[in-house]
Amino acid sequence: MLFLHGGGWMCGDATTAMYGPEFLLDRDVILVTTNYRLGPLGFLSTKDEHCPGNNGLKDQQEALRFIQQNIESFGGNKDSVTIFGESAGGSSVHFHMLSDTSAGLFHKAISESGTALVPWAEAPPGEALRNAFKLAKFLGCPPAPSEKFIACLRTKDSYEIIGTEFDFYAWDYEPMTPFKAVVEPDLPGAFLTRNARDTPKAPSVPWMTGLTKNEGCLKSVWITANDTRYEEFISGFDTIAPVTFYYDNSPFPEVITKKLRQKYINGNNRKVIENGILEIYSDSYFNYPAIEAVELTLNHSPEPIYLYELTYRAANSFSQIFGDPEGDYGVCHADDLMHLFPIHFLSQPFSERDIEFSKYLITLWTNFATSGNPNKPNNIPTVWKPVTSREKMEYLDIGLKSRMKEGLATRSRFWGSLPLWHNLDSQRLRDEL
Repeated sequence: MLFLHGGGWMCGDATTAMYGPEFLLDRDVILVTTNYRLGPLGFLSTKDEHCPGNNGLKDQQEALRFIQQNIESFGGNKDSVTIFGESAGGSSVHFHMLSDTSAGLFHKAISESGTALVPWAEAPPGEALRNAFKLAKFLGCPPAPSEKFIACLRTKDSYEIIGTEFDFYAWDYEPMTPFKAVVEPDLPGAFLTRNARDTPKAPSVPWMTGLTKNEGCLKSVWITANDTRYEEFISGFDTIAPVTFYYDNSPFPEVITKKLRQKYINGNNRKVIENGILEIYSDSYFNYPAIEAVELTLNHSPEPIYLYELTYRAANSFSQIFGDPEGDYGVCHADDLMHLFPIHFLSQPFSERDIEFSKYLITLWTNFATSGNPNKPNNIPTVWKPVTSREKMEYLDIGLKSRMKEGLATRSRFWGSLPLWHNLDSQRLRDEL
């Protein structure tokens, strides 16, 4: 099992302190974790041969090749490799499913709280070059031709390049991910040569993917737990929303902003609005991209898709580090991680119930890694059925008493009606890709 860490492709690492092996290695699996380049070092693109992009994803691909060449020396099976990741790691997993050059390097895939369709994962038309020009300006390099720009970058200290992160923010830490995956020129070694929403040609594999119940607290807690930031967000919504929800490239940002206000932050009740902010981040960053990705995969893949929603609330939550050490925001983004890895910096001791739930979740994940089916070889209390249709969208509600349900994240389908860049039937936009 190769784990790909999250962090918005801007931060994070795969160290044992964060993603240790103590839980997973109680089962008959081998855990591999890997670092990969982040920020401009990992995702800068000049859209040509001098820096085509996706270096971070290509680093992950090298880890997969290393496994193919060496894992048998560690007692592993190179013909049974599962890639799994959370957030940007989950998006990375999905991108490998779409990449022709990753085909054959893995055999099963698990995307936790992230797919290639999330708005912070793939650069819209024109963005990569705009950010390359910005980076050149920040570092005093010529923005063009790209050959001279890259040559200048190579004279800079890596910390100086990384340090430009704060220059890209328009408000607070927004946009969260200025450097994203890109559609590359069709050159030897290209990782991605078509948009993630295009029908992929790469061979399909069994896929497990899903959400936590309250994904949006990744961003909402930081805003709602601080009065100053909350007031800025509400009063400056018309300016902030296009940036934080990644639709500033749409020809119709005012239309989208008006619709978002009406649906999520209408009225004057603070509690209602705070919940609306949680929902808007949940739906835009995670929920709708997840069901959209499942629907697209259903159209082309004969392999099973196992969909889930994590609804179990443990003694700890990542909301403790996302902005509020004490509040209860439900089952937050990344809360699944503490059941798979012994994350030591969370504040509360694990309860006996938490420990039992962790064992259950690990059984699901390692069953799937072993067989491509979360129901075997080790028995689980509830049969987890794969998705059969867009209309049903069957999923396992993973809680204290797991059960099959239908219609995951129905509310988020609202985002499919908005004039976002990828929803526009515009040949011009498609040509730019």
